[in-house]
Amino acid sequence: MASSRILKTTVAGLLTGAATLASPGALAQLEEIVVTAERREASVQDVPIAVSAYGEQLMEDLQLEDTIDLINVVPNLFGGNNTGLGTANMYYLRAQGNDESIATFDPPVGTYVDDIYITRQNANNFSLFDVERIEVLRGPQGTLYGRNTTGGAISLVMRKPGDTLGGYLEAGFGSFDKVSVRGSIDLPVSPTLLTKLSFFKVDSDGYLDNLVDGKTYNGEDSMGVRGAIRFMPSDNVTWDLSIDFMDLESASIHGDIAGGDRVSTSQLTGGLPATSFGAPNGFVQKSSLYGNKVEALNGMSNLAIAMGSGTLNLILGLRDFEQDFLLNFPNALSDDFFAIDNVGEHMMTSAEVKWSGDVGSAYLTTGVYYMDEENTTDFADYLDFGVLLGAPPAFGIINLANRVLKNSTESVAVYAQADIPVGERGTLTVGARHTQETKRVGFSGSITTAQLVAAGTPIEQKERKLTPRFAYAYKVSEDIMTYVSMTQGFKSGGWNARSSTGATALPFGPEEIWSYEAGMRGEFMDGRLRANVTAFHSDVSDLQTTSATPSGAFLTTNAAGMEVTGLEAEVFALPTDNWQIFFAAGLQNPQYTDLPDGCTVPNTNYAAFDGNCNPADPKRSPKSTFTLGTTVTVPMGNLVLTPTASVRYIGKNVTGTRNLGANPDSVTIVNAGVSLGAADDRWSLNVECKNCTDETYVTSSLFVDYYNMPRTYGATLRWNFGE
Repeated sequence: MASSRILKTTVAGLLTGAATLASPGALAQLEEIVVTAERREASVQDVPIAVSAYGEQLMEDLQLEDTIDLINVVPNLFGGNNTGLGTANMYYLRAQGNDESIATFDPPVGTYVDDIYITRQNANNFSLFDVERIEVLRGPQGTLYGRNTTGGAISLVMRKPGDTLGGYLEAGFGSFDKVSVRGSIDLPVSPTLLTKLSFFKVDSDGYLDNLVDGKTYNGEDSMGVRGAIRFMPSDNVTWDLSIDFMDLESASIHGDIAGGDRVSTSQLTGGLPATSFGAPNGFVQKSSLYGNKVEALNGMSNLAIAMGSGTLNLILGLRDFEQDFLLNFPNALSDDFFAIDNVGEHMMTSAEVKWSGDVGSAYLTTGVYYMDEENTTDFADYLDFGVLLGAPPAFGIINLANRVLKNSTESVAVYAQADIPVGERGTLTVGARHTQETKRVGFSGSITTAQLVAAGTPIEQKERKLTPRFAYAYKVSEDIMTYVSMTQGFKSGGWNARSSTGATALPFGPEEIWSYEAGMRGEFMDGRLRANVTAFHSDVSDLQTTSATPSGAFLTTNAAGMEVTGLEAEVFALPTDNWQIFFAAGLQNPQYTDLPDGCTVPNTNYAAFDGNCNPADPKRSPKSTFTLGTTVTVPMGNLVLTPTASVRYIGKNVTGTRNLGANPDSVTIVNAGVSLGAADDRWSLNVECKNCTDETYVTSSLFVDYYNMPRTYGATLRWNFGE
């Protein structure tokens, strides 16, 4: 926070850092926002895609500390942590999402880090400690971003090494005894070799009080370190490399609300007992802890070579992580009704060759993409009937299933998209992606591959799909662009791997979508007001969704079709040079279509019907979401005072299938903070609260309701050093 904020910060600092003064005494204007939503740099005002972008300053103003915080700002985005897993985010964008972390089910909202696809949802809750910009692409991205983006894509653009020595160090503390530290330093070796080193560490006691052992859970003990290199041996060659390691321990264990506190009576905290029904010789606990832990190693290489009128990119990605968790899932009778003991190893490698540049008067982006993923998940399920039988917990636990799942995915795609000028003001976009994908699955233990084969379940699924995109953009004036588009996306199928028997480990088929959009991108009031509006209609076939039966069975099915019609808007305003306003709105009306036959009352299996076999509401899809944020910069001599606040309104919704997990009323979440910093931008002190009024709403329903995070507060002190 500094004089640079007075002159540079504003609503697009909301994005890229800001507004600028053209000359002394001139009014500040919103700076051009540059995004890579179409795999090349372009002004967001010229991109015929519904995209929201958040740069460093906006992330700070809107308190985006982890990617889960995006649910507070993005139009028509709802979500939370996966049940039990604090490292996993379930995003529902335009009514499409995934609340299952098993490796045979892929999320429809894909996550990318520097163009590297993140295959598993298990560890997609990233700490934003070295991020330059986040772009959220709403709607299917089946041409350029590829697989599993029927709902949209979340793209993180990491900060590249700088050409001058400098960086920052930040330390903070907050509620639940949270202590955090993060920092980054740019270390240029020469004009052609730049390096960067970044790190973060978070330690928190947590907010869930266990009434059995007297301890507190749902804390965090996480750290990460990232190294990046930019090598520029010539004017035509840039080679970016990065590697990072993260050790994340974060759970979101269920807690009841008692007197305003989150409490649990789970007896699983001490580990599994030594004996169980169905396992006369006892059993060995797989997980090393009660809770959830992930260790991840990620690597990226992007070699860019300027060639004639375009650029050739060779992009290589590696993601290797292990997950270890032991978690309880309550029902109305016991906090330990259901338990999962899980150890997983997940490896993804990818390679992409991309060329983009001018071809005559058109601009072409084309490439070939390859991805290989190997997963091994060793997991067991338990039912606890101790409470029902009146027996001690050690004698009330049934070993329901104990198996090792191995599955793999090999995906090959060829894509191309061309932007073709039409007249003086029009641009026609035509693109397509051809994907060939092979998935394989195998079991050992209480479920075997032979049992799947005997039941007629295929152990291999192959898909070929061509997904086109058509768009037409028209510049009404220098400041206003309109567009229409139609885009297809698809997501391949998988297996119901949560099943406890081979006969019920059934496959499910691909999910497909056609999305139709019409939008306007405009700037007004001499560059002090930016308004982007999108109307859309989605037509989804064979929607993939999950549900849980009252008996504890997990089902993954193609539940039905779904149609979603909606409107989205984002407004950036600069009423004065020192006052910024951000507004986002999402309206949607999702409805199931093509409902299956066979529903009988009481319904416990069909996900698209309620208990009385009436069509249910699609889950985690509030019909309205609004965010209003504001920032004011107040110069005070050598200091700058900057208060910020944002309000998120979430309309009523249901969070589970069969209309379970209802939020019958709307909820309003308030975040606020104030920063005091030096005018030369050398230091700043920030104090803030999130969910300041401690509102509670349901984010998920699995036998019982799961809730959002309680109120938190904290303070951070930051020191910027170098040039």
